[in-house]
Amino acid sequence: MDIRKFFKGSERTAKVKKNAIGSILIKGWSILISLILVPMTMDYLSPEIYGIWLTVSSVIVWLNFFDVGFTLGLKNKLAEALAEGDYVRGKKLVSTTYGMMFAIFVPLTIILELLVPVVDWSGFLNVSSEYNGQLIAVMRILVFCFALQMIFNTITAILAAYQRTAISSLFPVLGNTLSVIVIFILTRTVPPSLINLAEAISYIPAIVLIISSLILFRTDLKQVSPAPGYFDKSCIGHLFNLGAKFFIIQIQVVVVYQATNILISNVSSAEQVTAYNIAYKYLSVGTMLLSILLGPLWPAYTDAYAKGDYDWMKRTYRKMSRMVLLMMAGVALMVAFSPVAYKIWIKNTSLVPWSMTISVGIYLIIHAWDSLQVILINGIGTVKVQTYVTLLGMILHIPLSLFIGRYIGGIGVVWSIILINIGYAIVFTTQIRMLLNGVRNTVWNK
Repeated sequence: MDIRKFFKGSERTAKVKKNAIGSILIKGWSILISLILVPMTMDYLSPEIYGIWLTVSSVIVWLNFFDVGFTLGLKNKLAEALAEGDYVRGKKLVSTTYGMMFAIFVPLTIILELLVPVVDWSGFLNVSSEYNGQLIAVMRILVFCFALQMIFNTITAILAAYQRTAISSLFPVLGNTLSVIVIFILTRTVPPSLINLAEAISYIPAIVLIISSLILFRTDLKQVSPAPGYFDKSCIGHLFNLGAKFFIIQIQVVVVYQATNILISNVSSAEQVTAYNIAYKYLSVGTMLLSILLGPLWPAYTDAYAKGDYDWMKRTYRKMSRMVLLMMAGVALMVAFSPVAYKIWIKNTSLVPWSMTISVGIYLIIHAWDSLQVILINGIGTVKVQTYVTLLGMILHIPLSLFIGRYIGGIGVVWSIILINIGYAIVFTTQIRMLLNGVRNTVWNK
């Protein structure tokens, strides 16, 4: 195939394709590193302590919504400014976002670092009290590194607005690669330790993000590099109006998805947390291509909507719908061959129950369809319906998980997510049909 023909089309389409190709290479390496990391950390710790680590590291993600959606609002608003060639406004948006992120996370980090020793972490996570001292130290590391990453991760939203998502996906891959090297050294030199693992996995990605941001703002992103003099209070309203809706959606993401490890640990055990995460990491390989293609589409849809190019959005949506159907078939095949895969990968077929693998597979299939709808909805910025629907899902998830989990254990938590995602699929698909058919002045396009 002539590579030049592949990249033919509109400038927007060419950017999406270039980002997709770059992301495939980067994401492929990321998946490999992720797969290597699981058996390596399990060998370094144990299935139980590894499950504790997964649960502890999930707790910190609960804090993600404290950015109040500023970075997601920035992605849309900056993309609009760039589409209009207004770099001064772009610089103000970037400077204001960084200013607000520092204003939120510096005091928040101080408060959390003071509160960490007060919490009975072993009781909260349903693990032995002998781990409490280590858990306090680990939580302090995670809180500090989390704050650094939340502030400097703003660079990924800026790159997305420039439709350069492939570059932003390089940051976590580089950080995780260096973390794997350090963990390998740890396995050969020091006794098992949650604290050592936390330092290796948390500090390195944060440092990579900070250094990358400094380099990019001196080179490719110099036009919109943040500066104190460009902080503009009037931009806060523009960022917050859209960001507040993303804020509610982010809370839902935290509760419905990131709380999974904590809920499974409470209704079952740390070993079930390990089983869920192994099944998820394995089957999510089947959704890799879809997630890569969806990333560049958010800012591309924003650009198309700003320019009124509905034909491009319809064509792209139809193509991506076919891609989702292929992905569904791929995940089904991976479920069928999972015993063989587990035996080769983690040398253990009994660690992950067959029912857990099937449940995670169903969840990933439904969630993939939801993601296709959401990426278009978010790109256009018509997120009012999504805000209310996901708020309802968030309210239902914890009691539903505890109810179902009482009868079938940790798998019940996964089935709570499945049922909620089925509801999302019905509503979001209906909204997309309305938007692409030109429905105006209704709740669907607000």
